[in-house]
Amino acid sequence: MRISPGRLKLAVVVACVLLVTGAALLLARHRHTPHGSGKAAASSPAPTTSTPSVAPATPTPAPPHSAATPGPATPSPARNASPSPKTTAHGITLVDGPYGFPVPQGWAFTPLTTVANTNNSQAAHWTDPASGARLDYLVVSTQAIYSVDHTVNLASIEAALPCQQLPPTSYVYLSGKGPRYTCPPMGGLNVNGLVLVKPYPQGFRLLQAEMPSAQDPLVAQILAGFH
Repeated sequence: MRISPGRLKLAVVVACVLLVTGAALLLARHRHTPHGSGKAAASSPAPTTSTPSVAPATPTPAPPHSAATPGPATPSPARNASPSPKTTAHGITLVDGPYGFPVPQGWAFTPLTTVANTNNSQAAHWTDPASGARLDYLVVSTQAIYSVDHTVNLASIEAALPCQQLPPTSYVYLSGKGPRYTCPPMGGLNVNGLVLVKPYPQGFRLLQAEMPSAQDPLVAQILAGFH
């Protein structure tokens, strides 16, 4: 089919218009489209890579060095009980005796033995080698000092005291112990004693001191320690 020169010229004109229009659109789009690099990229702040800040390690403080807190004190190994000296008047030293009362240190000692011709009495003695002073200790197992109701019969004890002369010059009952007594002097020595009464039917224990009157305070200390 043959195209006339007029139509061909019209077609060329239309083509040119389309070409110019397309170029204009393309140029406009190119201006408004941000570049992926260059200034546009520079204007956008680069994302900061957040590096986690690591705080400097704080050294763990070492526990303060302090002296070890002492525990309960360890008791020293127990020793055998030794007499505790107690210096008293006239240079006499009392020490703990074997039978529950203090005795003068250095006095001659006769241990507890059965009294001759008895089967219920034992006696021990301490004598001062430099004088006639002495301590006599007596243990008697008897029911004779009790009444029928098993209470203590103080009259029977008083009648049996080892005084050279009876009755005693003083006779006082000490609660929880027994009679504290004083006999008439013998050989220039004062005589004082104490009876510890045991529960029925065990009898009693007796301690008697014969010492100079100047040593009465010492005697009082000995008898007070009798238990």
